[in-house]
Amino acid sequence: MTENSAELPSQTYRNSKSEVHLYGAHAASVPEGWSCRRHLHHMMLEINLVLEGQQTAEVGGKTLCQHADELLLIPPLKLHAFDADTPFAFFVMHLQIDDPHFLQRLAQSGITLLDLGHPLNRLLLPKVRSVQALLAADAGKIRLFRAVYEILDTLEAYLNDNYPLLPPMQQDPLPLKVAREIETLVAAPVQEQTAIPANWMATIAHRLGYSRRHCLRAFQDAFNMAPRDYLFVLRQQEAMQLLANGKDAVERIAYRIGYDNAQSFTRQFAKWTGMTPGAFRRRSRDELSYLTPLELR
Repeated sequence: MTENSAELPSQTYRNSKSEVHLYGAHAASVPEGWSCRRHLHHMMLEINLVLEGQQTAEVGGKTLCQHADELLLIPPLKLHAFDADTPFAFFVMHLQIDDPHFLQRLAQSGITLLDLGHPLNRLLLPKVRSVQALLAADAGKIRLFRAVYEILDTLEAYLNDNYPLLPPMQQDPLPLKVAREIETLVAAPVQEQTAIPANWMATIAHRLGYSRRHCLRAFQDAFNMAPRDYLFVLRQQEAMQLLANGKDAVERIAYRIGYDNAQSFTRQFAKWTGMTPGAFRRRSRDELSYLTPLELR
């Protein structure tokens, strides 16, 4: 102990934990005419890097042209799709982060395409390439997630420097609560699953202690999407993900995402994709790595 140690005031610091899940990380070269279906990610940040060539991206209704070494940051609940007018190569990863206010700030910043002249591109590009290299080398978790947290730390520092922190009164948790309730309708444990009732939005609003109208407006304002559209997309994506990446029977998948019978699910799935669930499974197995599993937190 130093001579002045006894003079230090006693301090107690808050307990804290942080979780980040890395999903759907992959690199690929794709031919002209390739496309990635319109989809979204629930409470995840997608980081997309073009390695060679260029791709056309549709993000939140806007069409963007992304060239080599340019980054796309796609926040949660943002519909997006990709097309290849010419052959190109890319790397993509999805980060599920237990920090909703960070994700909210990133979404509200409007930061999406980071071209070569963007200061955040210069900061992030070597860190994203580092994560890709660590994944390719099958590096240990500590090294890998140190690199992942360096990306998140860089993003947070950039937001702090360039976008004012919202006052607590403006950090409305209601849209995120509604989103989680909708996710529960689709991804509740199998033993708790029942068909989704017609009045599901009113039930959610009552459980959260707000009017249905207030919940609808808060969700729409936060995510530029109606709650029913979020439910629709979640059911479609979860069905496609379970068919492509799992072995459950069609009847079990129908029940899993809130249908009361396989016939209703099969009819709806054909409207979504133009094929039956069985045909989709045979055609799409291992081809839908962009669809991340819906997990409740």
